[in-house]
Amino acid sequence: MLKLPAFPLVLVLSMSNAAIAGQPGAITQLSSSSPAIPAAPEPVLEKARPAGLALIRAIQSKYWERIECWQDSMRPFVTESALSKSRHETPEIISAFGSNLPPTSTFLLHYGPKWRVNKGKVVVLVHGASDNANRAWATPAILLGDASKPGLLQTLEASGHRVFAVTFPHKHGNLFYEAQYLADAIDLVRQATGAQKVSLVGHSAGGLVARVYVSNFRLNGNGWTPYRGDVENLVTLAAPHRGQDFAFRHPEFNYYFMKDELAANAPMSWDKVLAYGVWKDTFEFSIYSDNFPMQQQVLYNWSGKYPVSPASPDSYTTMHGGLGFVSHSQGIDNAIARGGNFINAFKSYPVPADVAVAVIAGSKSDIENVPQTEKDGPSDGLVFVESASHTADLTHPARKEPIKKLIVNENHVTITFSPAMLKLVTDLVK
Repeated sequence: MLKLPAFPLVLVLSMSNAAIAGQPGAITQLSSSSPAIPAAPEPVLEKARPAGLALIRAIQSKYWERIECWQDSMRPFVTESALSKSRHETPEIISAFGSNLPPTSTFLLHYGPKWRVNKGKVVVLVHGASDNANRAWATPAILLGDASKPGLLQTLEASGHRVFAVTFPHKHGNLFYEAQYLADAIDLVRQATGAQKVSLVGHSAGGLVARVYVSNFRLNGNGWTPYRGDVENLVTLAAPHRGQDFAFRHPEFNYYFMKDELAANAPMSWDKVLAYGVWKDTFEFSIYSDNFPMQQQVLYNWSGKYPVSPASPDSYTTMHGGLGFVSHSQGIDNAIARGGNFINAFKSYPVPADVAVAVIAGSKSDIENVPQTEKDGPSDGLVFVESASHTADLTHPARKEPIKKLIVNENHVTITFSPAMLKLVTDLVK
């Protein structure tokens, strides 16, 4: 069996190595809706910090000026459960968090090496699922075996911009929580730089996180930071603005995801599997469990536009639910409901009219080292072009400047770091 690389699928916390059940899921509150770098904290100047935020630690970094771990004690976070395999693996990220499965209330803020001396735009980079800021922005081509190629961190700094990034505690965490971490990070970045507004660049689910923040789409109840008019540019790269259904339209991938080394990359759409004549319970690895809140939220059924191949194993029962020949599935509608019907609810929250927006979709469906990619329709190998280039739900009635929609010959991975994309994103930020 071929082994999949751990690229940031958008199908893609506890403090122990076991899968720990969280408190009641926050999603159901939605209405309509490299070697480790030794920790070396530097002296922190005493100044008024945003309410509820506490600096836990700061470490030196191979790629950034420093990485800070912050805790938000004011927001009503509910502990998220996670598979033991859904833990951070990058030594520097673990060192910064102090754990490979950090608490739900924490996040990392990365400071670019030139943020103090550059005078250009203040840019905050937002990674996608099963990823972190080091991999996504400093060494993006490491997925292809080359850690030397520059990413948006180096490219934007070379153009004079002040670059920051966030890393989230949960690899498949709730998008609402991640929007709160982003709000906190923007607060800290604006305080550090004196900037009134920042530019946001988000890859894959990170593009949705940025959009959730600026559009003021929030969980029910008080306590979450509202949008404060502090963003001037929003650039999304391969973000599934109208969702995706990869796990349900390609049931054969369940055989990859049920393997231990792949379980953290993306969820299964089967909660039971017939293996070697014995039924195996795979619920904890499935999208119906509480271990993959983000993956529930980004689901959308595209089978009406792009039919599912009947040749796939148990294709009908996988999509619609039920017992098949080799599997059992609860169906995509069940998983969408568990995610609070997020994509449909999101339609009611357009991006403010004064924020310049560019959505970029990839049209190259082949991804190096991945045995099967999305080819049921035009896609970047994971997300349909029509979803990543969708702008109707983002468009505010008062918008005067049209949203830029760009389709590029890149896949879901290279869209963040090919030379052409580095230039394109830099131009859009200007």
